[in-house]
Amino acid sequence: MFDKRVSPFTKIIPLIAIVYIVSPYDFIADRIPLLGQFDDLIVTFLLFLAFIAAAPKNVVADQTIGRKLRDFQAQQGFGQEPNNNSNEGKTVDAEFKYVDEDDEGAKTEK
Repeated sequence: MFDKRVSPFTKIIPLIAIVYIVSPYDFIADRIPLLGQFDDLIVTFLLFLAFIAAAPKNVVADQTIGRKLRDFQAQQGFGQEPNNNSNEGKTVDAEFKYVDEDDEGAKTEK
């Protein structure tokens, strides 16, 4: 709601939901037990879903998953500058095949 990357027209949707909740005009009157409040819940839920759908995808991801991912990476120590011994203990054991255009066969080395 407070992110500047979301357009002002999109920010109107949650305000409409709040106005609908406090408004005396409903699809189903609030005097009917449970159904009146359930109607408010459904309309509010749909309007907030519309707000999320109308907001830019990168903003939604940044406000939900992006923040959690950054917090997790900070906990695990990712994104920090590596120390001088960053290659210590990192060995790759692999097979490779050298192919020469002149040779018909290929040599396999380990």
